[in-house]
Amino acid sequence: MTYKKHLITAALPYVNNIPHIGNFVGSILPADIYARFKRAKYGAQNVLFACGADAHGSPIVIQAKKEGVSPAELVAKYHALHAKIFSEFNISFDGGYGTTNSDAQKKLVHELFTALDNNGFIEERETVQPYSVDDDMWLADRPIEGTCPKCNYECARGDQCDKCNELLDPADLINPYAADSGSRNIEMRKTKNLFYRHDKVKDDVKKWVNDTAENNWSKYATQATKKYLGEDVPNPSVTRDLPWGIPVNKPGYENKVFYVWFDAPWGYISISQSARADWADFWHAGTDCHYAQFLGKDNIKFHALFFPGQEIAWADGNFKKVDLLKGLAFLNFEGAKISKSNNHGIFLDDALTDAPADAWRYALIASAPETDDTDFTIRRFADIVNKDLNGVLGNFVSRVCKLTEKNFGLVVPTKEQGTGTGDLEKNINDKLAELTDALEKCEFRKSVATLREIWGAGNKFLDETAPWTLIKNGDMDAAGAVLNECFGLIDFYARISAPFIPTTTEKMQNIFTTTNHEHDLSWPTEYEHRIKDGTEFVVPENLFVRIDDDKTNEMTEKYTGKK
Repeated sequence: MTYKKHLITAALPYVNNIPHIGNFVGSILPADIYARFKRAKYGAQNVLFACGADAHGSPIVIQAKKEGVSPAELVAKYHALHAKIFSEFNISFDGGYGTTNSDAQKKLVHELFTALDNNGFIEERETVQPYSVDDDMWLADRPIEGTCPKCNYECARGDQCDKCNELLDPADLINPYAADSGSRNIEMRKTKNLFYRHDKVKDDVKKWVNDTAENNWSKYATQATKKYLGEDVPNPSVTRDLPWGIPVNKPGYENKVFYVWFDAPWGYISISQSARADWADFWHAGTDCHYAQFLGKDNIKFHALFFPGQEIAWADGNFKKVDLLKGLAFLNFEGAKISKSNNHGIFLDDALTDAPADAWRYALIASAPETDDTDFTIRRFADIVNKDLNGVLGNFVSRVCKLTEKNFGLVVPTKEQGTGTGDLEKNINDKLAELTDALEKCEFRKSVATLREIWGAGNKFLDETAPWTLIKNGDMDAAGAVLNECFGLIDFYARISAPFIPTTTEKMQNIFTTTNHEHDLSWPTEYEHRIKDGTEFVVPENLFVRIDDDKTNEMTEKYTGKK
């Protein structure tokens, strides 16, 4: 099906800490690569990529208390840090990095709640909730921890167990304690809260999933969602006794705020509203728009059940529901979960001190945890940079430019005499079709493998035609024709590499000081030789720097404490 518009969202990161490589490759990086590909293929005006800070909820309250600042101050601090980091990694959000701490979000969530309340999807319940006597506060979600009743993990949070990914209610925890103070002086007290009647729309969600997911969502997301639909998922509370969040717009609940998971997914829409004047052309476009959503496996339940269910329940809202849901597993590091407290893992504010953004982008997406949890190591990172980026792509560009400069000067040789390139072009066109298909389907590891094969085709062509031998034998016309073709490949490689390594792409295009295509990065439907005879060029510095064993050992010790 042909779509006029393409809407893309990535899971909103909490702004209570610095994102790490697992957060990055779990949603934001694949979403950016997909968005860049879609812009190249369909035009920037037809693509909206929205993401921003998840600025509410108990994690914000906890971290603010630890840092001795207000939640608003904490959100402002980390939002600015996130925006800077994502800019340094060349993430191409439309309208910049947004936030749910906005008037637009408050207005939208109040409209949502009113609609659901009026349509019979909200009910009031008196429940028993944990209260920390020593801390004089209600404990909801992350402020309370204990043993998971499902898998016996001893550090489960009050909203979800990180080990088995089951949603929890704080009252379900065994041996609960206050996460911040550690106090076990917990009393179960009565309180009133409002609940979303997921049960009333579950059959509609199930039908929508069956109609949508099978041939469009990632296998991981489809399997997880169907598992959830087969379970008795309780109706979630949508209000919390917290000092920070969007206030509840219902009499009697003025001192409560909305639960962050009721609020957060609607941030995709409010952030879009702030990003683009034409946001409604995407969110209200129906079948004319394709919506792709990227998130980690721990977020699938909220995005596949509750968010679309609320869209259905708010019938008059008429908001676009997801067409392609890409759920990714977790990226571990050197055999363990990434942990700031354990000083184990690579955090994005530190990563660029050791390697450029494109090296991380490429190596991480080549290791994307698309089907299962994946272990990422510094050794793997070094191997990918050295073999793919430096050894295949960088080596090809360097050989072509230096050999040409030495024998023909700083101009692309003329192609007066044809050199057989039929097999080369057919092979590249076949692989281009595979690359395009993989990107359309969000099969990122496959797309990286195919991109590497296309780069490799250039080196194979160069080795088989051996222009250095032709030059040695005095056949300058034939050597010039080979190198002419190679410059066409450099331009082509820039186009198809741009979604993955945008800074390197710019360096490759800047090799040509005079061009006839003004550095156009539109997505090709077939291999086009766009570089004219006699085009001036410069010999670039090496595109990538090899990571030697000493550097590998140094980075391993730095990020794990191991030698």
